[in-house]
Amino acid sequence: MIWVGYTTEYREGGKQLARAAKTLAADRAKARPDCEVVLAKVESKAEFVASLQAAQPLDELHLVAHSGMYGPMFGTTDWPEQLSPHEWRALSLEFAPGGQAWFLSCRSARWFAPFFANTFKVPTYGFHWYTSYSAAPNRFRWEGPGEKTGPLYVMGAPGRKSHGLSGSVLKYVLGRGEAPKRFEPQDPEQGSYDEVAALYDAVFDDIRVRQDEWAWLDKRVPAGARVLDLGCGNGALLQQLSDRIASGVGLDLSAGQLERARERSAGNEKLRFEQVSGPKIPLPDNSIDVALSLLSFRYLDWDPLMQELKRVLTPQGRLLLVDMAAAPMKTRELPRAAKDTLLSRHRRRAYPKAAQALKELVAHPQWQQMLTHNPIRGEHEYRWYLESRFPGQRMELLNLGWHARVLAFDSGPFSQATLSPMQYP
Repeated sequence: MIWVGYTTEYREGGKQLARAAKTLAADRAKARPDCEVVLAKVESKAEFVASLQAAQPLDELHLVAHSGMYGPMFGTTDWPEQLSPHEWRALSLEFAPGGQAWFLSCRSARWFAPFFANTFKVPTYGFHWYTSYSAAPNRFRWEGPGEKTGPLYVMGAPGRKSHGLSGSVLKYVLGRGEAPKRFEPQDPEQGSYDEVAALYDAVFDDIRVRQDEWAWLDKRVPAGARVLDLGCGNGALLQQLSDRIASGVGLDLSAGQLERARERSAGNEKLRFEQVSGPKIPLPDNSIDVALSLLSFRYLDWDPLMQELKRVLTPQGRLLLVDMAAAPMKTRELPRAAKDTLLSRHRRRAYPKAAQALKELVAHPQWQQMLTHNPIRGEHEYRWYLESRFPGQRMELLNLGWHARVLAFDSGPFSQATLSPMQYP
């Protein structure tokens, strides 16, 4: 069985995605006459799962769609849907001997394709760059303006969004395209924060070194609050807040980080730290007033985590998150970027020990390896997901860099949230 799926509604380019999927299905039918080919339009997680499970066992899986950093996107930008890692792991998906999977979508090679290969034990393909539509299968060829009905192919390519003007030249003039990258089902050496815990602790010994982020959080955490810190790291944030909050619970995956957190909070009965390995929060219902996530939300399993937050937060409780995101620099943003860069340099001089530790941290091979498997999300992924779930709330821009930006989000009362129903292990 060869299954070819596609989406049309998530964002622009739906017609081209449909044509590319039909071209692909016809090509696979010619190449594999021994296999039945199923062409399926799937616009939601539920449709995707139902269609796939009806087509097993799979000799080939192909999905032509838009993608976020952590995998294929469904729905629309008004209500984006994405299978969480827990949902993927719980999915009953059977491949025939020699089966393979292709995710022909933007950036699917950066995290998702290796994850899928390891989860389902099949070779998996994805694109590193953004996808483009081509009239030729092996190199980029623009098909020109107007309504087209002929064969169409999707490929990865350096383009305007990823490489600016030089990317457009490489694509349109030289026809440069990217073949899908293949990942074998083997566990990569992802590493852990344990090996860099000492350097991380030195960087964030005083959490106020992140001045913009600290200032935003500081004025939003009320006195007497019961606080949950998601991805608490070395515990410096809760330690800084401890004088005015009623209690603080820090959760993290890294045993090394938690050891540092417990050492720095020794004797402080308000604070405790626990190790977790998934989106389950080991706290009673309605027991938290404020949940914090500082520079960790991009690593978390959003949908199941939101369900847990709704459970543990009081009706008026809220989520305050600050994180880095990727987005193309806009011309109108250049003055702000220059200003924020100068301010960041000035602040690094105010914390010379932290600045030196940061240089050592980002140069550490283990840190580089972790970044490979935990890539930064796009700004639009944050905005579309959070602003759809929390009507009336908007992302804020705290700091603008040349390659990334720092965003902040206050969910408002969690009782007003609209969340996707889901089940997970």
